[in-house]
Amino acid sequence: MGRLGRILKTGLLVAGVLLWMFFVNLVGEGLHSPIRSAIARIQEAKPSLHADEAVQWSLAKDSAAGVAYSENQDKFHGPALALATRGVFAVRGLSFDDATEWDLRLVPFLFYLLICAAPFALRGVSFLTKVSVAVLLLLSSAGCYFGHYFIQETLLVAGFVWGALLWMESADAPAPWWQLALAGAGFGLALACKVTAAAYLVLFLLTLIVLARETLTMRRIAWVAAGATLVWVGLQTCLLTDLNGLASWVHQFWRSFGVASGNDDTLPLTNPGYWWAIGLWLAFLVAVRFYGSRPCSGRDVPLALAVLCFLFHLALPYKTPWLLFLPVCVSLSWVLPLLAEGTPGRLVVSLSFATLFVWTSLIVLERHTRTRFPGSSLAGQLGEYREKWQKVNPGKRFYVAVSGGHYWPLPYYLRAHPVGYGEFKGAEAAPVRFLPAYDDSRPAVPGHQTYSLPIRNGERFWVIVQDIEEGGKSVFPYWHY
Repeated sequence: MGRLGRILKTGLLVAGVLLWMFFVNLVGEGLHSPIRSAIARIQEAKPSLHADEAVQWSLAKDSAAGVAYSENQDKFHGPALALATRGVFAVRGLSFDDATEWDLRLVPFLFYLLICAAPFALRGVSFLTKVSVAVLLLLSSAGCYFGHYFIQETLLVAGFVWGALLWMESADAPAPWWQLALAGAGFGLALACKVTAAAYLVLFLLTLIVLARETLTMRRIAWVAAGATLVWVGLQTCLLTDLNGLASWVHQFWRSFGVASGNDDTLPLTNPGYWWAIGLWLAFLVAVRFYGSRPCSGRDVPLALAVLCFLFHLALPYKTPWLLFLPVCVSLSWVLPLLAEGTPGRLVVSLSFATLFVWTSLIVLERHTRTRFPGSSLAGQLGEYREKWQKVNPGKRFYVAVSGGHYWPLPYYLRAHPVGYGEFKGAEAAPVRFLPAYDDSRPAVPGHQTYSLPIRNGERFWVIVQDIEEGGKSVFPYWHY
């Protein structure tokens, strides 16, 4: 009964931690986890797409329309997300023009479920620990406020985590060839998402050389390399329909050196708090690992990998928060359950600290260039205005003019209308015009109304809308930004 009592007590403590996590998800302002997203959907609250998400939507839409991936000359992104989205949409019978934010974000969420399932592949870990960590991952979006975004990182991390995990879990006994090939397939998926995966592979190899050199046999390397090459080539060439995709990957890889070193289109650090939180979380895991001064072994590979990936991105001047998605997911899905094994108290303490890290990352810290305007409302109100404008102006062509070069994610929300971007003939006569707002001087155009549309922190557009006269009464769109 004593042992049963300890188990029940541990279960209650773990349930308390998870309930706290659930409460945090419900009340956290701006929090986007699967649970909160589901509740928000029921409430018809639709968080707008981030600019990068809208770009990925455009690339995937072009791919579905027959535009070769290699023709886009994208800076870093591979075709993996576009192919996965096309497959999911084909099964659902959904077109890219009809896809909502939720339809798009469902695709990476399916891969995120694979990350949540990673703890169940660990040997020597209790079922209670596996379930606790998996639920923590599911409720928290891995502590990343962008964990639900329609971007490549979720696919990359899912492939890399499973590739590295299958490699390590197959090291204690002769592994069947298909398990090693499956590990390679995970690495191939990661490489077809972003060229950054190549750096992760190098860091993983370094950790193996130092901590698990005995796993680097020719047979294992050959099968993993075969699986990685097959999947990478298949995805990178869009199922062998675009062989130039391989050359595009090489071009992106070469260009990445200039960007990562700060010499070409580098994004500086804008959210140091988030990096501090992850750095302190990894430091906590390192302290727990070396408490008692146990000798290093192959079980330390995931912790070393997470720390090396964090330090790698910390050292480079190019900074976006989703660069840290891999070290965070490795630490939560793999390192945490290994360190939490042992006494029930250790499990409770580990989960409590993990919950604290998630809470800090998701709620307290500043968001990164989040889209501020309600995109779905903009699309709906513009549709209403178009109908009224066409009734008043029968036979005339309705179109929208957008000036400026940094207008994402507007193309997604304006997709139902004829839109011209940049400078073109007739732009000034458009019924609806979007002009970048460089100061507070509101444009005044006779016969038009002007509205302020915030895009991101520090970025706004003036929306100039042509007046409509119906029975002597002016009718304007119901915009209140």
